[in-house]
Amino acid sequence: MSDSAPTKVVHDVALVLPGGGARVAYQVGVIRALATLHKNRGIQNPYRILCGTSAGAINAAALATRAEDFCEAADWLENLWLDLSPDSIYRSDWLGVVSNAWRLMMSLFNSGVAVGKPVGLLDNAPLRQLLKNNLDFSAISRNISSGYLDALSVTAMNYTEGVSMSFFQGGPEHAGWQRWRRQGIPTPIDIAHVMASTAIPTIFPPQRIGRHYYGDGALRQLTPISPALHLGADKVLIIPANGHRREYSKPIRRVHSPAFGQIIGHLLNSAFVDAIETDIERLERINQLIRLMPEQDSFTEHQLKPIDALVISPSEDIDSLADDHIRHLPRSIRTFMRRTGGRYGGGVNIASYLLFTQSFTERLITLGYNDAMLQADELKRFVYGEL
Repeated sequence: MSDSAPTKVVHDVALVLPGGGARVAYQVGVIRALATLHKNRGIQNPYRILCGTSAGAINAAALATRAEDFCEAADWLENLWLDLSPDSIYRSDWLGVVSNAWRLMMSLFNSGVAVGKPVGLLDNAPLRQLLKNNLDFSAISRNISSGYLDALSVTAMNYTEGVSMSFFQGGPEHAGWQRWRRQGIPTPIDIAHVMASTAIPTIFPPQRIGRHYYGDGALRQLTPISPALHLGADKVLIIPANGHRREYSKPIRRVHSPAFGQIIGHLLNSAFVDAIETDIERLERINQLIRLMPEQDSFTEHQLKPIDALVISPSEDIDSLADDHIRHLPRSIRTFMRRTGGRYGGGVNIASYLLFTQSFTERLITLGYNDAMLQADELKRFVYGEL
C-alpha cells in the first residue's frame, strides 16, 4: 500500500459494473488486467468513480474500500472470488431451499405470508456475513476524504415506489438527481445498500432500507450509465457480464412451450443484459449528435459534451460456459432447475447467475483477463491517453 499523496488523473474515468450474479466474476478478470496495465504508473487509483449494480455493486464497493491502491485491490478482489462457493452466498441445504420455495409459493396466494419476512427462493444470509467479514465500508469515506476516490454509486430498485434508486457517496456538490423513474440519493454506502442491489427478484429476498423494500438494481434501471455521468465522469469504462453475439440463423433443435424456469431466465437476461446494451447504443448516438452540432450551440441551458466510452464484454457465450459447470452446483439447486426447466432453453441459463463455484469463477476470470488484454492498446489510450 502506498503512503504517498494521491495523484490526480487527467480525466475522471468511471468504472461501470452492471450485474449478473455469478457471471460478474468476468469483471474480476478484466479488473485484474486493468491492474496489470496500471502497474508502476505512479497513480494509486485511475478509476475514481465506481458505479455498481446487483453483483457488480459488490465489486464496486470492494474496490471503493481499497481505493488507495488499485493494484492491491484487484489482487484482493480476485482472491475473494476464488474462495467463493455457493454456500458462502446462499443456503443450499434441502431444508432451506424447500422452506423458502414453500413460502414463495404461498405468497402468490396470500400476501400476508410476505409480511415481516421478505420472501425469496434462496436465503442469502451467508452473503451478508461475507460482506460484513471482508468489506470495511467506513474506508469509503476515508478514501474520498484522502482523494483516492471521487464517488461510489450503488443502484437498487424501490419496490414500494417502482423507482430505480442510485445511492451514492461522494461526487460533485449537489449531485443528487431526479428523473423519470430514477433518482440519485446521497448517503453513506453500507452493507444494506449492497444487499438491496444484489437481491435478484424471486431468488433472493428484498432488503429493507428505511421505510421501503428494495430489490435488484437491474430492475427498471433504464439508463445504467447515467449515475457515472451525474457523478462527474468524462470517460466510462463499462464491463457487462454479457455481450457475446449469438448466431440466430442456426436451426432450432426442438420447439416447445417454455417452462417456468426458462421464462424466469429470459426475465433475468432482460433485466441484466438489455438495459446496458440499449444505454450504450443511446450514448453512442448522443455523442454522434453532439459532434454534428455547431461548436457553441446547445439544445439546453447546459453545455453538452461527448462522453468517451469503452466496453469490455465476453468473447464467449457465458450461458454455454455455465452448462459445462452445472454439475458443481449443490444437488438441491440442480434439482430445482431440472424440475422447473431452468437449466437451458432459448439461450438462457439460470445456473449462470447462481454458479458461485471455483471452477466457473476461474473460467470467467480467465476469460475476462484475456479479453481485456486483447484490447490492451485501446485501454492504454482510453485510460492514460497513450498513443
